[in-house]
Amino acid sequence: MAANASSSEVECTCPVCCDIFKDPVLLLCGHSFCKSCLGDWWRKSTQQTCPVCKEIFPMGEPPRNLALRNLSDALRQERSQKADSASEELCSLHSEKLKLFCQDDQQLVCLICRDSQKHKKHNCVPVNEAAEAQRTQLKVQLMTLKSKLESFNRVKLNCEKMESHIELQAEQTEKTIKEEFQRLFWFLRAQEVFRIDAVRKEATLKTEAMKIRIVNLTAQISLVTHKIKTIENEMRAEDDSFMLNIKSIMERSQCNLPEPEPPSGALIDEAKHLGNLLFTVWVKMASNVQYTPVTLDPNTVDSLLTISEQATCSTRCDKSQPLPANPERLDSLGVLGSEGFRSGKHSWDVEVGGYWALGVAARTNNQTSGPWGIYICNCHVWMHELRPTDGKCGGDVISKDLFPQKVRVQLDYDKGKLTFFDLDRKKNLHTMRHTFTEKIFPYFRENAKILPAKMSVEINQPR
Repeated sequence: MAANASSSEVECTCPVCCDIFKDPVLLLCGHSFCKSCLGDWWRKSTQQTCPVCKEIFPMGEPPRNLALRNLSDALRQERSQKADSASEELCSLHSEKLKLFCQDDQQLVCLICRDSQKHKKHNCVPVNEAAEAQRTQLKVQLMTLKSKLESFNRVKLNCEKMESHIELQAEQTEKTIKEEFQRLFWFLRAQEVFRIDAVRKEATLKTEAMKIRIVNLTAQISLVTHKIKTIENEMRAEDDSFMLNIKSIMERSQCNLPEPEPPSGALIDEAKHLGNLLFTVWVKMASNVQYTPVTLDPNTVDSLLTISEQATCSTRCDKSQPLPANPERLDSLGVLGSEGFRSGKHSWDVEVGGYWALGVAARTNNQTSGPWGIYICNCHVWMHELRPTDGKCGGDVISKDLFPQKVRVQLDYDKGKLTFFDLDRKKNLHTMRHTFTEKIFPYFRENAKILPAKMSVEINQPR
């Protein structure tokens, strides 16, 4: 700033009077001078020449340099303010220069003040020393402020990423919800079509059967009606003629047709089609719907993992994903379940692959501790016990040659018992014990797929 001020003073200094311009005028050669200085110069000189380059200017009145005048006025005002401030740096009591700084009272004092009763026992140092010490202290504070500014900028940038990620999450979640409900819609639509078709088929079959029966009955009615009319006509004949044919008339009056009865089961079985309709459809729907006891939390997944299949599968990817650095997010290729436990017994089956890890981890105030579990070490390709205190490739060796593909994790929170079971070999892998005091979540590392649980419908009959 001092350099800039010095440069401004040079630009605003008149070459004749060597002071700041007063009402400057501009010559055609580009040089500027105070109007009074240039007039005095021309009066003393026999020709109207530039005092700097000596170029002759046959002009009566050179134009004013308004821009330079404004700049000069501003510089002159700045000088005046500096002079006023310099005059203020005097002791208000003794009108002496303030050359010392009282560290006890944190104020500037003069030499007379130092010896006064008020400051006599105080620690007073020269102003330049005090200023240097304060500057050093401010440098430390400035570094702290710059560090805090950097933190704010970093958090702001991450919040902006989170804002974009929220929009992406909403879009993807909405899309998945629509796809799943569309699948349910087509299932229900197919069930509706199937059941309506069954009703129509039954109606067609029973209608055709009823039409055939009506035709048969119509034929039988026509036969009996004809027989009745014939007999009635013969009964109206003369006695001798009637009695002459009585034998044949009696034979023809006999009817060998069976007694007609209303058909049973001819109507549509409405109970079959409508009885427990919604329950029947729901049971069939349940066979096509999967339930997993644990759902992965995408907000905790490491950036080198991808979550798929309705948040039940984690897969390692080669390229890091642009995920926001939210406090819940894990590293080391880990991911947590979405729901935690504080009590009770819980179980979930997992299909694993690669250098996996399974178990539980505690999380409090977005701080994750643990995990406790088992894992496959990528150094020796052995199965180890996993605890928070274990370093890389640490923990007790569980097996050097047993690598299960499907594992059941069983947690008994209240007893502090964590068991791992090989589903393919029907064999217990490992059991851990730890007293849990915090809310714990299922923990997974690398490639893991949570297997659906078997569902069944139970009907309790009233007693």
